[in-house]
Amino acid sequence: MKTTRDVRSAIYANAVLWTLVLSIADAVGIPQPTGPYQVGSRQKTIQHFNPHDPLAPNNVTTAFLATIFYPTLQEPVGAPEPYLLPEVAAYFEKSWNYTSGTLASITSTVQKNASFLEGEVGVSPYPTLLFGPGGGGPPVEGNTILLSELASYGYTVIGLDHPYEQPFMRYPNGTGVTGVDINYYDIDQIRAIYNTRLIDNAVFLEYFDHLVEELKAPFNKTHIGIFGYSLGGAAAFGSMYDESRLTSGLNLDGTNFGRTNGTDANEKKPVFLIADEGHDVYNDITWGTFVSQQTGYVREFKINGSTHHDFCDDTFWKTIEDVDQEAGPIDGNRQVKILNTYVKAFFDFTLQGRNSPLLDGPSADWPEVIFDVGASESG
Repeated sequence: MKTTRDVRSAIYANAVLWTLVLSIADAVGIPQPTGPYQVGSRQKTIQHFNPHDPLAPNNVTTAFLATIFYPTLQEPVGAPEPYLLPEVAAYFEKSWNYTSGTLASITSTVQKNASFLEGEVGVSPYPTLLFGPGGGGPPVEGNTILLSELASYGYTVIGLDHPYEQPFMRYPNGTGVTGVDINYYDIDQIRAIYNTRLIDNAVFLEYFDHLVEELKAPFNKTHIGIFGYSLGGAAAFGSMYDESRLTSGLNLDGTNFGRTNGTDANEKKPVFLIADEGHDVYNDITWGTFVSQQTGYVREFKINGSTHHDFCDDTFWKTIEDVDQEAGPIDGNRQVKILNTYVKAFFDFTLQGRNSPLLDGPSADWPEVIFDVGASESG
């Protein structure tokens, strides 16, 4: 015979069970990639001794982290997993005013260590892209939406995170590295971080052929583009000058530094600048200087309703909880589609020769995207 305590225990147990079930059912996933392939990811520690790191203890680092997104035919098995490290999620929940647990619960179907496509090692009909995240974050994983979208169309996309600069990162061996505070008003410090990015990009490109052989991966070693968000976008342009393997580059809303803001800024390669609503060649002298000196293909667009935070995954996060005061009024899902579409169109054109009218002027399908005629006529 059941007692009152038994009944209450059974009710409590059922309530907990249903809470778990509803929690799983209500879990939010990042937008699914739209390409013909599933997406896999792997991480690799890139060994490099840097005795002049501006943020590291004693100014010394010995490695940085590469995260590789790539196409796969392997189908996801099991429930999607959270795509942000708990430490990264907690940092941006606190910094950007999200309720605790909101970002930590977001999932992704990107499959860790999934199989590669079949093919010859070092050969692929699809190009390779190198990506740099914003200075101080979010790290590469906080840009998964765009990177996995490109990978779903065949691209191999490799994002680089530098220790102590990002708020948190974890190497494949389990070692976690917590970042230091960055003074964004200290231009000398920002320049030093920028120069470190250039070093990381160069070191990775030098190592890339060896990595492909080590992984026995069908990654393209000859058709390579580079892009990034914020400081990562500036470093993308900066790396193109001395790296002949980099065919084209794209800057997502990043102020330029170094040579890109000097008297010898001509890349002589295709470049694309995409900005938030209040950012263009007229109010950012570094963009005006850079664009005015280009003799090759150049395009500059801005997106109405967007702000700087809308060029990473935060533009999607705000659709779950609209609390980040630094994100713009544009619908986050719409912004995701704009970035996915225009970034892919640029690299399809410059690396695969696929023309797109989107790059040549305003589009009725994307009225939020403002085409800067003057800037784009420079090339």
